[in-house]
Order: sequence, then structure tokens, then C-alpha cells
Amino acid sequence: MVLPSRSFGFLASLLALTLPAASLAAAPAADEVAARVNGVVISRESVREVVTALANNQEKPPDDKQVEQITRAALDSLIAFELLYQESERRGVKISAADVDAAIARNRARFRSAQAYDAALARRGMSAEDLRRDTRKTLAVNRLLEQTVWQDIQIKPAEIQRFYDENREQFKHPAEIRASHILIRVSAGASAAQKEKAKKEAEVLLQQLKQGADFAALARQHSQDPATAKSGGDLGFFSRDTMEASFEKAAFALKPGELSGVVQTPYGFHIIKVTAQRDAGYSPPAEVKGEITAVLRDEAKRSKQDQLVAELRKKAKVEILPLLKPTEPAKH
Repeated sequence: MVLPSRSFGFLASLLALTLPAASLAAAPAADEVAARVNGVVISRESVREVVTALANNQEKPPDDKQVEQITRAALDSLIAFELLYQESERRGVKISAADVDAAIARNRARFRSAQAYDAALARRGMSAEDLRRDTRKTLAVNRLLEQTVWQDIQIKPAEIQRFYDENREQFKHPAEIRASHILIRVSAGASAAQKEKAKKEAEVLLQQLKQGADFAALARQHSQDPATAKSGGDLGFFSRDTMEASFEKAAFALKPGELSGVVQTPYGFHIIKVTAQRDAGYSPPAEVKGEITAVLRDEAKRSKQDQLVAELRKKAKVEILPLLKPTEPAKH
């Protein structure tokens, strides 16, 4: 694939709610057709939505040449998606209503509120039926890949070491500490009474810790930070200027093994425990093994995915209409 993605979930996650528009119920006008894949239309609007989302994710607005490159990449990705979806249909891949419900719920959770989610749907002119249909297509493509080319990908220790050796500077770090925290969350619009209640809850937990309670156990039970609660509140190593200011000030004032008091941030009330510290240097291979393995596995997935798409494209009838320059000949 040309677009950065671990799976075709990027059509739901990267673009929020922009899913393949090749399946829109109403066929686009002839001059709004970007491509046809075995007769199935991919609209120019679909391509524009992907391009807009990708361009908005860049640090600065792309120039005309970059827009053209992004447009070609976007169309290639939508064609690849349609080819894979058609293959999933041919192989009889089944997606249940419960699978669709769960995927939509996960996507909805990425938004600040139900209103923001509904507004995103409205901006794209998507009905609930449209969303369910396109979510099912995305899940079908991912399941096809999981059942075929993504199976049995093994990353060998020698590959991990080679990646580390060739990219060692990526693992250089400044002086850091490792800390865990327990968060009692306070919403942005919380009343004074709600804030006071949350603070008292944190103070009770702090007292339990001072009396010998296990930090990780309390974090798993009480912390309202879903990203770290399951791991006992562990935040891993971090350097200065990477955390919220008041949190960072409190954390860097501690020595390994020490507890903070109750620390207030815009997120709520925290209790912090520093578990380790280290000087500037290089993270050892064992520490970054998981990160490297994930990168190599993603590369292997993309490579196998590309191979399958290439095979499907050889057997398919793909018609591409000019995108940016009407006089430019279509490429097949």
C-alpha cells in the first residue's frame, strides 16, 4: 500500500468516518468517476476525501506536485481496497452484526462526544446504514488479510538485531525517569463539588499507599486512565518537556521509590510514583524489542498485502480516469 497504515482500518481511523465511497448507493455522474474496478465505481469524491485528510495531517500545506502524488496514492489505495473487498466476497468472508456494532462503538469512542460523532457523520453525508455497510466492508478486508497473507508472520531475533544496529540513533534518549500514576479523572466542566469529591478519592488512595498498599494493584483497580490502568499505571520512561507541566514538575522532583502527593492537572488528580531513572544514552535492544518487532511485522504485512493486491490487479479489469490533468492518458 502507498498510504501509511497497519491495516485497512485507516479508512475508519485516519479519516475518522471516511470509508470507501465506492459502495455509495447513488452512482456518481460520469464526470465524477475516478476509476472502475471490475465495474464497481470509485468516485472522485472518495479520492478527494482521502486527499484532504492526508493533506491536513501534514505539517504544512502540500504543493501542487505533492497534491498530485497524494491523489495518485489515494486512488491506488481505494482501488486496492476494492480489489481486496471483492476477493473477500469471492471467498465468502462473513462479518456478523455484532462485529459491526463493536467496530462502530470503537470508532465512536475516538470522538469527544456523541454530538461530535454525529456531526462527523453529517459532514460526510453518511447515514447509519451507510456507516454499517462500509464498516462491514472494512472488517471483511481486514479479516481476509488476517486469514491469508498476514498469517504466520515470524520476526527472527537476527532481524530485530539488524534493525537495531542499522537504526541505533533512533533509540538514543535524553536523561529520563520511569513513573507510574493513578488518575482520578475530572471532566472539563466539573463542578467544584465534583472536583472536591475526586480529590478526596485520590487522597484516600494516597493514604493507603503510605500504609503499604501495592501501587500497581491500586492503579489497576482505581485508576481512570484506560491507557495505563491495566499495566498498573506504568507510563514507561519519559524525559522532560513531554508531559503536562504540573505532572512533570512533580514527577521529576521524586527519586526512585518515592511517592508524590495528590497532583492536580487538567485531567484530574494524580498520584505519581517514580520507579527508575537513567542518564542519557541508548535504549538496549531488549528494551525496544517489542517496538522493533511491531515495525518489522507491519513492514512484512504491507509487503504481503502489496503482493496480494498485485496478483488481484493482474486478473481484474481496472479502468482509471484522469484525475488531475484531463489531457493526461489514463494508466492501467
